[in-house]
Amino acid sequence: MRGRFLGLLIAVLACAALVPAAEAKKFRYASGPKAPEDSTLAVSNAYLDPVVRSRGPRVPYTNLQLAQFVADTAVVRALRSAPLEQGAHAVLAPAREHPLNFVLERSMLKELARRGVEVTVRHTPVSDDSLALLYGKQGDPVVEYTLGSTKTTYLRLVGWLPGRVKVERQSLVQGSIVLRDAATSRVLWTGDLAQNFVDRFARGQVSLVEDARYAELKDEVPSRNVDKVFEPILVVGVVGGLVALFFANRP
Repeated sequence: MRGRFLGLLIAVLACAALVPAAEAKKFRYASGPKAPEDSTLAVSNAYLDPVVRSRGPRVPYTNLQLAQFVADTAVVRALRSAPLEQGAHAVLAPAREHPLNFVLERSMLKELARRGVEVTVRHTPVSDDSLALLYGKQGDPVVEYTLGSTKTTYLRLVGWLPGRVKVERQSLVQGSIVLRDAATSRVLWTGDLAQNFVDRFARGQVSLVEDARYAELKDEVPSRNVDKVFEPILVVGVVGGLVALFFANRP
């Protein structure tokens, strides 16, 4: 009985010795999945290249550049469902006067050109009584844009160290687009413009981003009250006291 048990044990050990040792396999990927785009704004605005350098100051976008940046994206999204086919011809005109109409006009022209639509540009609104007279016989639709609001707002100050404080700003564009039949003034399609973008720039560069000609693209830099100034000092003092107490009580 004992001999049979020893024989069985030897057979099992021999089989185990013949089995190759298991090794963990390593897999290496030549390339991983592509990271998504940081922002849809960067996709539709390839002409704005950031200044990238290892040393020296970084130049922020001006408020006017950001307004154009946001308007481009708003127009791209608004015109996605517009019934304007490639090769068509349309009349582009503002619905009302606005000092920054040129920003929205530029965005409209770029997107319509990308879609292959030929455009006749007007810089002044077209009155309803002259719409059919001017463009009714041609049969071209009229694309009217309304710039309701475009403004820059300085939201808050970020950071506490001298020379490191930044201003958080928001650029906002709101408005609408209407496609009308020139012969009957009938509305064929409407689209909303609503887009904003938030970024930060150094507090000492306010004079670089503003333009005195455009009051809508200027704002007052927010200030901090006394409580907010002493709050980080109080926090640092409490933390420092706790650390000193901890080391003082060590054996």
